Amino acid sequence: MGDEQIDHWPVLDLALLASGEKSALEHFSRELRAACETIGFYFLENYEAFLPQAIIQKMLDASARAHALPRTEKEAWWLDASDSGFMPMGATTRWGSKGRPKLPEHEGCNEAFLFWGNGPPWVLPERQLRSIDENNILVEEKLPGFRAAVKEYLEAVERLARAMLPAYALALEQTEDFFDGKFDRPCWALRLNYYPPNDGKEVGIPPHADGDFCTFLLQDDQPGLSVLRADGQWVQAPTRGANSILVNSGNTLMRLSNDRFPSTMHSASCLSSGPQARARLSVPFFWSPSVDVTIEPLAAFISANEPAKYAAKQSGNVYSSGRVGKAAESDPERQDARAETFDHPGLSKKPRTSE
Repeated sequence: MGDEQIDHWPVLDLALLASGEKSALEHFSRELRAACETIGFYFLENYEAFLPQAIIQKMLDASARAHALPRTEKEAWWLDASDSGFMPMGATTRWGSKGRPKLPEHEGCNEAFLFWGNGPPWVLPERQLRSIDENNILVEEKLPGFRAAVKEYLEAVERLARAMLPAYALALEQTEDFFDGKFDRPCWALRLNYYPPNDGKEVGIPPHADGDFCTFLLQDDQPGLSVLRADGQWVQAPTRGANSILVNSGNTLMRLSNDRFPSTMHSASCLSSGPQARARLSVPFFWSPSVDVTIEPLAAFISANEPAKYAAKQSGNVYSSGRVGKAAESDPERQDARAETFDHPGLSKKPRTSE
């Protein structure tokens, strides 16, 4: 795998959207389309009008405090039947609703806290969670301020995501109001990732493509995100300052664009090593339309030479693909040959048993 920095990593300026000017929106959408057609990952800058740094720092601090809890406390917080709560090492996002089978169900050196809104779509309707308040979160006395920090971050990052919908519509050659009504009850997931130091020898989360429309990734100052470029080379994503926001396309957006906006295959790990090694933290926000919205290639991307590559499917049935756990290995729609190209010297691909 190439370890060089990406030659050109798109950076999109949110000040263009904040201006409210039609010409600025059109300019932003052109840059967005270029980013989506090439690497499928891009940085955001000047997003503070939507997502202030103070809220970001509270979220990262809250995540660090949650992961620092004693193991007995976290085990009492395991994923419930709605797949909300703590994911121990070796668990998948469906571990709770499957009855917490023996681990490992998934390879990778990663622990996480997982929360849902209007989902998850694979559980029975009566178990789906409408808001953060219905999620499995420790009581205030055990983790003071955690719930408030998560709620504040969710409100801000969703405000940012909604502000970008008109630009995505234009990038998809639709009118800017195309997504009106399609995100009335968006299915979202917030995942608080913890990658423990392991001298850079183990994969944190194996290579995969997200199933959502797009993912807003908050990461700290440590590198560890690996991305498959269009030319078939795996590269390490750069970092930008104490924290940064990256956005990547998911399989839902790829289907709408008939593969014009590919979902980028990626993997994440902790590369820190030595006596001063520290854990890597990230907080992805997965953002999808309401689960009953039909997802199919748009007419703008279909022609005699480029027929539709996907059948119509409800948004709630578009899932991640790649190396996403044992249960998905037998599902043809979740298999992704791109994941098998991942090869990072020094990183083990072996499943890790749970502790």
